[in-house]
Amino acid sequence: MTDRWSIHRHLAETADERLLLVRQVPQHIILAGADNDISRRLLAARYPQAVFSEYDSRREFLHTAAAARKGGLWQKLTGKSIPQVCQAMTAPLPEAQADMLWANLSLVLADEPLPVFQKWAHALKTDGLLFFTHFGRDTLAELKGRLNGHGISCETPALIDMHDLGDMLADSGFYDPVVDTAKLELSYRKAATFWQDMDTLGLRRAVIFSDEAEARRLIDGWFAEGEVLSVTLETLYGHAVKKLALPQGENVVRFYPKG
Repeated sequence: MTDRWSIHRHLAETADERLLLVRQVPQHIILAGADNDISRRLLAARYPQAVFSEYDSRREFLHTAAAARKGGLWQKLTGKSIPQVCQAMTAPLPEAQADMLWANLSLVLADEPLPVFQKWAHALKTDGLLFFTHFGRDTLAELKGRLNGHGISCETPALIDMHDLGDMLADSGFYDPVVDTAKLELSYRKAATFWQDMDTLGLRRAVIFSDEAEARRLIDGWFAEGEVLSVTLETLYGHAVKKLALPQGENVVRFYPKG
């Protein structure tokens, strides 16, 4: 059986490498999205003193993450469990509680990223760190083009251009937003593996077919004919820092010594 979490692991490990340049040591980390405990393990190894809380709208993903931790060395040594909350992406998080918010491929569940970024900003303390991974608008371009040739249109409103995401971060209470991109090319020989990945990655939900039943029939038919289906994932890596939030009409006044 294939590892259904391999893409999550690759993106989490790549994002974790960027923390080498971060001097701030977070004490409370919000995991906005469960990924089989992959991100939590990486972050706990880097920040052993950190306390975690985990949120996801998919109850089965939360259960999978909890099961991955159960009986693990960390849990045996600490006797602790991670608080989990099942709620929608746009539901409120505890305000100004976290030093870091980490979201590995959970933004794909949002119909619109902007309100999610706003909720994430409210959850972070001033100068708190946001790190997230996502898929760009060129994801599955080959598949969408091929289906379009059969008269099936494919809309992906949740998959946003990297520059637009940067603008949204700046409009949501963050400064120094950085979003960059890379590409992953995948080849599938079995329909079951392809659809499993589409489910786990959230892309099954993110891609809206004009005729879903016909799209499924065509894709399954290509596999049945022995074709290898190659797809490209445009992966996005983003980070930003939470701005100081002031009441309306107030501004920061700084005094500098002469000389």
